Amino acid sequence: MSSPDPSPKNAALGEVLRAVVDDRGLRQKVLAGKIGITEASLSNILNGKARPRQLTLTRLIEQLQPSAEEQQRILAAYDHAEMAELPERPSSPEQPIPLDEMERVKRYMEIKSMSVTFQDDVEKELDRTGLDFQRAYRQENLICDFLLPGPPRIAVDCKYNVNRDWDRTVASVKLLKGHLDLEIVLVVVPYENDTTLAEADRITEQGGKIVCVADLEASLRLLGHGKGASL
Repeated sequence: MSSPDPSPKNAALGEVLRAVVDDRGLRQKVLAGKIGITEASLSNILNGKARPRQLTLTRLIEQLQPSAEEQQRILAAYDHAEMAELPERPSSPEQPIPLDEMERVKRYMEIKSMSVTFQDDVEKELDRTGLDFQRAYRQENLICDFLLPGPPRIAVDCKYNVNRDWDRTVASVKLLKGHLDLEIVLVVVPYENDTTLAEADRITEQGGKIVCVADLEASLRLLGHGKGASL
């Protein structure tokens, strides 16, 4: 049976992934074994003939260790990719998934669920302001959680887990600020702690600001958005 032709959207994802694979000098056979799929399935993904499942993408990212910019492009391309997927047969179907792997994936799904819930909470706060905004704004391979077209033009990015991955957050702020013609990037967190206070200067240096979700409306007013804005 011949494999399907690549769709333009899946081809874009495959191109981004293949560039990272090539940059790392990885052999497809070795990489496929590490992420638990066949070499043929990996080839289909890299050639734009299939959209990987979420778990497969997570394993790919873990093996490739992309930079913050590369990961941003991978995730944006993945969101655009076609939902239709080719079946990906495990390279060793009889081998059970290790317990620690199951626990890791379970924890990942829990955090992902809480992150989505937090984005919903931020959206409710934005709704309260009466301002125009767009959720999941995309421009080429860049994406932010919310965009307020303004003026001033502001990106709102949600960060549920305040205790890790700040290097990635700083890089994302720099990318968004530099490529989306923004006045500022608001990094919205559920609460403030010692970590958010310690990272505030780094975020500010890249054109962003850390804001607690409870203070989002007030922060937007200070920036010239909403009723009672301080201009």
